[in-house]
Amino acid sequence: LWFRSRTNSALACHAQLSITACLRTVAMATSLCESMRDGTILPDGTISVSGLVDEASVRMPPRQDGKEVDKRDADTPDRWIKRHPDMVRLTGRHPFNSEPPLRTLQEAGWVTPPSIHVVRNHGAVPQLSWENHCLKVTGVPRPCEISMDDFASGKVGVVVSIPVTFICAGNRRKEQNMTKKTIGFNWGCAAVGNSVWTGVRLCDVLAYVGVERQSREHRFVCFEGPEGELPQGETGSYGTSIDMGWALDRERDVLLAFKQNGEVLTPDHGAPLRTLLPGCIGGRMIKWLCKMWVSAEPSKNHYHFFDNRVLPPHVDAQLAQEEGWWFKPEYIINHMNINSAMFEPRHNSVFRLDNDSQNSTLKVSGYAYVGGGLKIIRAEISLDMGKSWEIANLSRPEDAIAEARGTDKHWCWAWWETEVDAARLLQCKEIMCRAVDSNQNMQPMFLTWNLMGMMNNCLFRVKVHPMQTPGGVAVWFEHPTQPGAETGGWMTDDAGIFDPAKASDAAPGPSGVAPKRPVAAIWRS
Repeated sequence: LWFRSRTNSALACHAQLSITACLRTVAMATSLCESMRDGTILPDGTISVSGLVDEASVRMPPRQDGKEVDKRDADTPDRWIKRHPDMVRLTGRHPFNSEPPLRTLQEAGWVTPPSIHVVRNHGAVPQLSWENHCLKVTGVPRPCEISMDDFASGKVGVVVSIPVTFICAGNRRKEQNMTKKTIGFNWGCAAVGNSVWTGVRLCDVLAYVGVERQSREHRFVCFEGPEGELPQGETGSYGTSIDMGWALDRERDVLLAFKQNGEVLTPDHGAPLRTLLPGCIGGRMIKWLCKMWVSAEPSKNHYHFFDNRVLPPHVDAQLAQEEGWWFKPEYIINHMNINSAMFEPRHNSVFRLDNDSQNSTLKVSGYAYVGGGLKIIRAEISLDMGKSWEIANLSRPEDAIAEARGTDKHWCWAWWETEVDAARLLQCKEIMCRAVDSNQNMQPMFLTWNLMGMMNNCLFRVKVHPMQTPGGVAVWFEHPTQPGAETGGWMTDDAGIFDPAKASDAAPGPSGVAPKRPVAAIWRS
């Protein structure tokens, strides 16, 4: 029996080693088959993105870089950084936490320029240089320090370029704060941006340092930024970790990134090196990456526990501390949930309905996203308080990219648009939108409050108010909130107040003809 047991163990061990060798061979072969995609912007203004099946490219938008240091930064530690003046600052002058005006985000297009891309900084931006920066890797068979030139040259692994939508888990948090104050600041609905990110896959970096499968010792990959960057925690660094299985999964496209839209990372977006986890909340990505190690345990970093959690709605700050809710692993958040919001009609915009207006339809448009590599398959609007839903036209440029890559994973937002007959607006109290993904997840009707105000994804509602103008009858539109300290919104103390100084014209539908898609069923209470 002893001999048979030992023999079976030896065979099992041999089989495991054989499987590991096969997996290593497959991974190496896949890496070798993949061409270098170093994020170079081609003469036609596109970037070639990575693909195993076919070629694909993404057109880059014009850059909108800041021309000078903003006067609001002049006496802060960030006085060396040039920023776009239109970015909405959500936490005062410093640290720099900001989102673009929703209109600016829309007008930039499907790919977002770095200068108007959402920024989440917990403190001052560290001044790191490409020439001197190295990633220190420990807890692995081959510990080392990897220079930026090592990453960019392909020495560590093939350089890839992949379009990914970045979302802060606090997107739409101000709606939560208007329900009950959370411990987070007032994000609006533009804490989202889409870019082509260039870097080396984490699985290739792990193979380079000798880690190619999970084990008791190699269960988690931990990341940290510079020490002394932040006031809390033992080292003052921002850190987190992910499961080794996630890190090694090539199809999850986890990157150590050093370019955004074909240019080296800007300071606010993590220069010179950051982690990029597609489909994941922004708080699980580490900017200014300095240290990476493999461990049997998840990260012990202060921010790994005390940030990016969705606790049950009965848990307030005191209860979370007293009952240890921060340390319950089931409440950690990683992948984004499904969400959508409206670009148009804009907040405080006016749509004329008089005979002279010539407005036969109203343009209604927005964005939708989901995490986990799922795909947005449908966007819908309702004009009758959610009793019936009408499908919108969906734009999903990533489909061709996913096909070229030979994967069903989708990492980018979708945009949607439709037209509404002008005559329907006088009987309409609000326009709602919702999205549906490839797993048939959809947004809930109502908001569920949580202590950190994260992952808010209830239906996005725009109120419709009748009004009289010098030209006759019209309606104006009111979004739920405005970002940061900006006033306005039906969930705020300024509910129902039209601001003529900020008014704009709501856009008519481009065709002037609303879709003829009869509603199949109406919900009855």
